[in-house]
Amino acid sequence: MKQYNLQIHTSAEAERFMTECETDFRTRLDSVVSAVLADDGLRTIALSGPTCSGKTTTADRLIEQIGASGHHAVVISVDDFFLDRRKGDRNRVDLAPPDYDSVEAIDLDYLDVFLRRLRDRESVLVPKYDFTATRRVGYHEYLPDPLDIYVIEGIQAVYPEVTARLGEYRSIFISVTDDAEVNGVSFDRHEVRLLRRIVRDYNFRGATPEFSFHLWDGVRRNEEKNIFPNAGNCDFYLNSFLPYELFVLREYALPLLAQVPAESVHRPSADRLTEKLTALPELPFDGRRIPQNSVFREFIG
Repeated sequence: MKQYNLQIHTSAEAERFMTECETDFRTRLDSVVSAVLADDGLRTIALSGPTCSGKTTTADRLIEQIGASGHHAVVISVDDFFLDRRKGDRNRVDLAPPDYDSVEAIDLDYLDVFLRRLRDRESVLVPKYDFTATRRVGYHEYLPDPLDIYVIEGIQAVYPEVTARLGEYRSIFISVTDDAEVNGVSFDRHEVRLLRRIVRDYNFRGATPEFSFHLWDGVRRNEEKNIFPNAGNCDFYLNSFLPYELFVLREYALPLLAQVPAESVHRPSADRLTEKLTALPELPFDGRRIPQNSVFREFIG
């Protein structure tokens, strides 16, 4: 368990500490990206990690660095290859949680055809999946170029059923890798991602906090079955935890945790996280001061 004892007294000190945390993460991220791109013949990068780990920020940095190397980055999200869902399932906690995590959630037949055409430099139709509509909502045509490098991004990008279709590739795995004790309050590494997810799904996927809890047990089972066991085969690893983030998450998460109904089976879990967040000392961190390119922006916008 990593221990952090933050002694922050002023807004200026808080902003300096956030800048230090962001600089440290960006330095580590750039080191991983540089190592991946050291292979001149590389054409495919698999970017994976469990939910709310920071994959989007890492993909954005890959795009920047690939462009600087004289190539063109093309990000292919595995999420866009999800199978369509039944209408009306959104936020229904009385139904079995929808599966967005196992390999069965992916249209592997279409993904297989898509990746083979990419390797053959043939025109492909790139799908777009809408999480609010819970279905594929369209396509756009893409014609591969010899200078393109493909970034295959998503939690399933580490699954053998997906990597077997990639040909030659290098892989990056990003996650919150350690439990943390922050100013005497202990948070499991998965609790950090759960808090991130509650905030993200409410802001960007139209999900109620109760529905995020409803999904979480299934998400964790799949991680232990399919994600973390396969992560050992990755080439590079990155920890996305920011030591200041729980103080900012409190601002966003506490009102959402309060929305979980008193009669809900998830109310005890909401109470446990509420107790931990409220036990943190009041420090002058301001989410508005977080850089726009921060990994944390994936969750708060």
